[in-house]
Amino acid sequence: MSVQVTAEDVNQMLSELGYSVPSIVIDAILNKVNSISDCLVAHNYSEADQLLILIYSACLLAQMQGVRKIASQSAPSGASRSFKYDDVGFKSMYSLLKNLDVHGCTDCLGISCSKKPFFLVVGGRDE
Repeated sequence: MSVQVTAEDVNQMLSELGYSVPSIVIDAILNKVNSISDCLVAHNYSEADQLLILIYSACLLAQMQGVRKIASQSAPSGASRSFKYDDVGFKSMYSLLKNLDVHGCTDCLGISCSKKPFFLVVGGRDE
């Protein structure tokens, strides 16, 4: 039986991880992720594995959009909020996904550790 994930499923997971992603992005990600359901069924993945693969895929695609994780918040009105980019969490979830998806159904989604944002700082020259 084919499993489909919903925006509510993905938002619940992302919220637990501390991410907030616009609904329009979640909807586009879900269209892409749910398209691999036939592959998962054809390779006889259990419903539990299908659900995990789809949710992890959606969360990883959301993280690849450059979403930031809330690191801390304060309020009674010295309001502040700080963010961080969570490379360790991404790599852990990516590893879980690859261990679950032994038949490569998610390969067409373009999820890759190498597609995370890369920043290079170049110093000035000595004269």
